[in-house]
Amino acid sequence: MARGWVAFCGLVLAFAALCGGARAATPPQRIVSLNLCGDQLAWMLAGRGRIAALSHLARSAELSYVAPQVADVPIVQGAAEEILPLAPDLVLAGRYTAKPTVAFLRAKGVPILELSIPQDFAGIRDQVRRVARALGAEPRGEALIAAMDAALAEPAPRRDGPRPVGVAWQAGGFTAGAGTLTDAVLNAAGLDNLATRSGLRGHGYLTLEAVVAGRPDVLIADAALPTQPSLRQALLQHPALTRPGALGRRVTVPAPLLACGTPATAEAVRLLRAALAEGTAR
Repeated sequence: MARGWVAFCGLVLAFAALCGGARAATPPQRIVSLNLCGDQLAWMLAGRGRIAALSHLARSAELSYVAPQVADVPIVQGAAEEILPLAPDLVLAGRYTAKPTVAFLRAKGVPILELSIPQDFAGIRDQVRRVARALGAEPRGEALIAAMDAALAEPAPRRDGPRPVGVAWQAGGFTAGAGTLTDAVLNAAGLDNLATRSGLRGHGYLTLEAVVAGRPDVLIADAALPTQPSLRQALLQHPALTRPGALGRRVTVPAPLLACGTPATAEAVRLLRAALAEGTAR
């Protein structure tokens, strides 16, 4: 998945490591993450050597962008009794992550860095810089941001007329409107978000009828999961979506690219632009 991005980032990060730059005098050496997004940022910025443990979601192929790379990293479920023995000198946690555990660790003097939920690429830049500063990895952070911005700066497909319409539609009709990272990704790819046009702010639901009536040029929807049959999953394969002319291209964007706001999210923009370019060329 996203091999071009991984290779490019590897070269950029290697260069950043050689360049050095301002670093914390004593950067943390035993980092623990209790949060999926923290897992990915810790891996991207600090690497294996300074990570004591990641959350159990770090190994989830369905959610974690770094899952293939962290198979040998210890994982924690989020209980204080499994974290304290690791003697962490920094714990990354989300705003809503294991609140009793986070409170207990704070009381024991363990440094905690709470992560926000980026709603756009500016938010990703801010978060990467904040985490990089805490990890003493500013050059790597700037290199990741530069790689993301280079991907975003690639030209979007040109087409006449109004902007094409897209929508990210998940099982049960769950979607994302204005003020979400998904909306920012669609906008960066050159798409108008059908959910935003329908008046949705934040996350919510669009009915099948609303999607069909909106006739999106791009439908971001995974295939129904045969191992997890349900009416919510079956909605993604409704005949109204599959009949000829009902909508434009159906595109699968790997969930890890949208599950967390990291520099890798730019790859989702690339995938959507590629789908638009292919549709324009026809």
